[in-house]
Amino acid sequence: MKTFHRIRIAISMLNPPAFRIKAQPCEACNNPILVKFDDNEHMVRCIRCGANPINMSVIAAIKAHAPNLESSMVYELSFKGPLFEYLNKNTGQLSYSEYLDNVEPGEYIDGIQCQNVEHLTFPDDSFDLCTSVDVFEHVADDVRGFSEILRVLKPKGLFIFTVPMHENPETVERATIQNGKLRYLLPPEYHDDPLRGANSALVFRDYGRDVSQRLKAQGFSTVDLVPHDQSAWWGFGRSVVVAAK
Repeated sequence: MKTFHRIRIAISMLNPPAFRIKAQPCEACNNPILVKFDDNEHMVRCIRCGANPINMSVIAAIKAHAPNLESSMVYELSFKGPLFEYLNKNTGQLSYSEYLDNVEPGEYIDGIQCQNVEHLTFPDDSFDLCTSVDVFEHVADDVRGFSEILRVLKPKGLFIFTVPMHENPETVERATIQNGKLRYLLPPEYHDDPLRGANSALVFRDYGRDVSQRLKAQGFSTVDLVPHDQSAWWGFGRSVVVAAK
C-alpha cells in the first residue's frame, strides 16, 4: 500500500519531459529500479521505499564507513523516512527522536521521544553512530548541537549526516536567537517539515565548505566531506559529512 501511495503522489507531481527510469539498485532497499519524476533531488525516487538521492547518499556513506552496523548502537534524529527504515532493519540497537513543540526533552508522546539536539538527555558515550538528514540548518545553536552529538558518541564513534551545502567557502547565518528573541539577519527562508507541514521549518544558516572547521572546533578528530557519485541518480545526490570523535 505504501508503494502505491508513493506512486500516486509522484505521478501527481510528474513533469513528463523529465521522466526517466533507470536500472540501479536502491541503497536503502535494493529495489532494482529508480524513477526520475522531475529534475531535482527530491523527485528522483525508489518507488518501493521512497528513498531519494539524499537518503541514498547517507546510506552509501554509512555502508562505507560504518560496516559493523548490525552490532552498533545508533541514534537517528528522526522517527520516519527511508534512512530511519534502513537503520531500523540493519542496526543492532536504534534510538530515535523528534523535536516536539512544548514537550520536555526525554519525554515520550505517542511512543516518540522528544529530544532537543542542543540539550540531549542521553548519557555520555552512548552511541557508535549518530545520523541525520538535513536537520542542522534548522538548529538555532548548531555549535551546541555538534558538541552534544560529540558528547553522546563513544570513543571513535561517527556522526554521518547531510545539510544543504552551498558553494560559498563560509557558512552564512540567516537568523539567530538573542536574549530569547528571534532575529533575522537575512530574509527568512523556510523548508517543509514532515510533522509541521510545508514551509514551517526556519533555516538558520546556509552551510559552506567550512562545516568541517565548525565540527573540528567542537572536538571532532577528523571530518571528511564525502562527495556523491556523479554517475548515479542522474547526477543528483548530496555530499555527506563523516565526522569521527
